Order: sequence, then structure tokens, then C-alpha cells
Amino acid sequence: MHLRARRRSLRFDGHTVTLSIATKSLFILPGDTKNTFPVEKISKIQHTPPTTWKPGKIVFVVPDANPDVVTNVPLFADKLAGNTFLYPYGMRAKVAKFLDAVEKARPQK
Repeated sequence: MHLRARRRSLRFDGHTVTLSIATKSLFILPGDTKNTFPVEKISKIQHTPPTTWKPGKIVFVVPDANPDVVTNVPLFADKLAGNTFLYPYGMRAKVAKFLDAVEKARPQK
């Protein structure tokens, strides 16, 4: 599964969630920073649904994830932590399917 919004994208291959963040290297060349979260290491997924005026937010809580804000992002991109994904109101259905697939793949405790 693949989601893309605001210069960030989420991929899920059944075992790993990969969050790609568009960044600038040398302040002009585009690049990507990828953060990979194995499903068994995700301790919690914090999800705030979107409203008409506010985007939805997904935060992957992983013990060894870097909580620093990614600051070298291009124009119009969000400066967020490397484990956070924002999405618009129109992507609610796709995000619900994505989160359902990730929850099914997580080990049951």
C-alpha cells in the first residue's frame, strides 16, 4: 500500500512501514529521507482524524525512532518529526485501509 501527501509518503509491504520525507541536500538538490519501522517494533499508532479545516495526523510510536523534527524540507512541506505523517480530509478512506492493514500485521498482545 502507498499513500502520498504534502511531500511525504507512506509505504507498507506487509512487514515494514516506510515513511519517505522530501528533503533538500545542499539546499538545492532534492533528496529523500527514509524512516523504516518494522511492524513488530511499532508499540502504538496515534491517529488523529482530519476535520474540514485541519489535516489528519498519524504518529508511529517506535522505541528507537528519532523524535527530531526534519528541518531541511522544501518549500510548502511540513516541518514534522520523522515518525509523523499528515494527510488531507479527502484521503480518509485510503488512510483507514492503510491503518487497518498495519494493525492486522502487528503482533497481537
